[in-house]
Amino acid sequence: MGLFSWFFPGPEDRVRTARKKMESRRWADARLEVLDLDHPEAMELQKACETELARMNLHEALSWAQAGDDARVMHHMELADTFHHGGLEDAFRDTRRELREIRRERDEAEQRRREAEEARALNADPFGVAGGPSWLDRTVPADFFDGTDDEAAARLSLVVEGYAQPMRATVGALGGTFARALLDLQDGRPDLAIQSLLELPDDAPVVRYERAQAAYMLGDPRAASRELREFAKLAGAHHAMGTHHTAIFLALCLAESGDPEDALRVLRAARATEPDLGGPLFAQLLEATGKLPEAETVLAGLIRKYPSDAGLYKLLARVRVAGGHRREAMAALESSLSIGHCTPGKCGYRPPDVAAMRSLAILYLEDGLEPARALELSKQVQELAEQPTWEDAYLLALSAKAQGRPDAPAIATALWESTPPNDPRQERLEKFLPSPA
Repeated sequence: MGLFSWFFPGPEDRVRTARKKMESRRWADARLEVLDLDHPEAMELQKACETELARMNLHEALSWAQAGDDARVMHHMELADTFHHGGLEDAFRDTRRELREIRRERDEAEQRRREAEEARALNADPFGVAGGPSWLDRTVPADFFDGTDDEAAARLSLVVEGYAQPMRATVGALGGTFARALLDLQDGRPDLAIQSLLELPDDAPVVRYERAQAAYMLGDPRAASRELREFAKLAGAHHAMGTHHTAIFLALCLAESGDPEDALRVLRAARATEPDLGGPLFAQLLEATGKLPEAETVLAGLIRKYPSDAGLYKLLARVRVAGGHRREAMAALESSLSIGHCTPGKCGYRPPDVAAMRSLAILYLEDGLEPARALELSKQVQELAEQPTWEDAYLLALSAKAQGRPDAPAIATALWESTPPNDPRQERLEKFLPSPA
């Protein structure tokens, strides 16, 4: 497939792409390639893909049945039926039989669980008169008697051990409501956790911190920021809490809320006492607020400390481009690509970095430098990129222009036509790839 057909594929190209995706068992992607395509082989390929998708959905239905999620079972059975064009009748019959068996076993297990719970209830101390846990005590987790309390206790211990030392002793007074919220957060249910956390005292730092976690998981960084500010007031400072440092967490939430200046102030204040805190984020915030020389200084220090971190080189290159130091940016990207070259499965191997190769090739071609290297990188990007982006089309157009290809004007025209009129990328096209029209 040529460069032009790679980004602007015709029916034959899409059929070839579909067949390749089918060979790697990417049935859904292959189906999309030929869906509603006007080609004599399209319908046959679509049916073949949908047959495999039907088979996959039957397996998914069984998996969700084992997990006890009947809604998802029904969803996947409906999808399987939608994709079925015949030939899988035995598979459907066997799947439905297994589903009935799984439901029967699940019902029997539920009955046994209820009987065991009733037996435990006979020996329980419901009012706490004998010193045992009372079911009327709201500080006891709701699932205390369901047979999983040992596992829950271990999970809770790991969370509490990650808290800053002064706050660990405050957890016990918060009782089962707080414990239940922590378990809900670990189970990926921030919607349930936040309800429990809002019942707890506002003056407990750990409650504020976990509210911030729940709010962030629910996609509300502004609410998380408010809780983290209150946490810092109550705790007297920001602290390391498990895998997070609350200053870094707050800066991240502020940045995602659209206030990088405030995020930078928070992180800069925290780094006054902990100089190494949040280095990569600090550099990104410096870049976002236009403090490019300082960002480069910070990144240079981080690279000396972590010379094998390719992401730092790419960030440094971006900062240098923004500052107009394009040759230095190219050097940073070349350094990024030189890391970890060895046999797969050995030493520090890492897969090819398509993003770095794309950025470097574009810089070379825009500035008319290292044409052979640029075209080599462009070819590698073409081979490795799975879902072409605007940047890939731009690289394609620059490569065609550099090679003096006869189809270069057509590729450039197609790129111009696919770029909206007020898109910021128009400025780049104007400078490096003027419209041939």
